[in-house]
Order: sequence, then C-alpha cells, then structure tokens
Amino acid sequence: MSSTPSCRLSLTTLSLTAVLAVTGCAHAPGPKEVASAYAQALEENRLADAQALTNAPPEEQPLFLEHYANASVRQARAAEVRAALPELQARAPALMLIQAKEGWRVVEEAPADAPRAVLTRFLDAVEASDWATAWSLLSEPLRVRYTPERLREDFQREPLASERVRRARLALKGHVRVTGSDAEFPIGKEHGVRLVREAGEYRVSAIE
Repeated sequence: MSSTPSCRLSLTTLSLTAVLAVTGCAHAPGPKEVASAYAQALEENRLADAQALTNAPPEEQPLFLEHYANASVRQARAAEVRAALPELQARAPALMLIQAKEGWRVVEEAPADAPRAVLTRFLDAVEASDWATAWSLLSEPLRVRYTPERLREDFQREPLASERVRRARLALKGHVRVTGSDAEFPIGKEHGVRLVREAGEYRVSAIE
C-alpha cells in the first residue's frame, strides 16, 4: 500500500514510531525522513519525540531533556541536522550509500581507495599521537597483542618507527596491490605496508 499525503505529512508532526503505529503507514521512513522529523521535533520543543528518533536508550532520556532544555541549543542542533541533509550517507562495513538527485545510490570505490583511506587515517593518528584511533585501525591479532598505551610505548622505543612512518607515507602515493582479502603498498623491493580485510573493513597488519 502506498503512503498517502496525510501519512507523509504526519511524519513531520509526530515521532515516526507513533505515526507508523497509529496510521498504519506501509512506507518505512528513510534516513532523510528520520533526520528531518528529528530536526523539526527539536525546533518545536517536542523532546520526547526527538529522543525517540535517536538510538539512546530510555534511561538516558533525562540527560537528553537536560541537554536540549535550552532553546538556542535545540535550534543550533536542528540547523546542523538540516544543513547536513544534502550530504547524507548510510554506512555499513563494505557498503556506503549516498543521497543523489535520483535517490539513494551505492558508492563503488576504486579498489585502492578503501585501503589507501585506512592507511592515511592510521598514519595521521600516529603522527598526531592519537593512539586510541591508531590502535582501532590495527588488524585483530595486533589489537589483541597491543593496547593504545603499549602501541605508544613501542613507537617511542623503536628507533626506526619514524622512518617506517615516513616510508609508509611515501608508499601511499605509489601502487597498491589489492586482492579479495588484503592490500599491500610496496616499499622498495623487500618491504611494504600490508592491510587485511576484517568484517568488510581494511585494517593495518604490518609496516615493514
């Protein structure tokens, strides 16, 4: 059953959960509808409706109500949400959709784009001493072996750490060999940076 005009209109005046329960709309609201309804609920100071459109559990409602008790905070957040709507994305491991004029479209990246982006984030985190982020981008065996603090200590103790980071940064500009399960950025004839795919996402497994 297609959604009627009255059904679509109600999405902006009530929480989407209530709308679907009361009107029986067959249309499942998409990201843009949810975000727009959330922004309007904030603007109209319907904080219970707004909170119902978030992933926050019910027990966090008092904190939500306290945070948005100030009208200027509500309006600023609503404006922020509305400004982001044209660039709305939907992400999952190994999948990203963007909103285009024709509707939602799957993003197909060049094979080298994803490992290159992960390695860039890792090197940026290391150079910024953001060890928690750097650790999160390691492969699972390395995350088990390290903690963010131990990763920091190893980089600081290793005399060649800075040189390896410099070479890895240079490797980003070169060729990357991509297979179904991993990617490698060669550094000279015998060395390289290797990344592996875990749950659809690349993770750094070695910098040699």
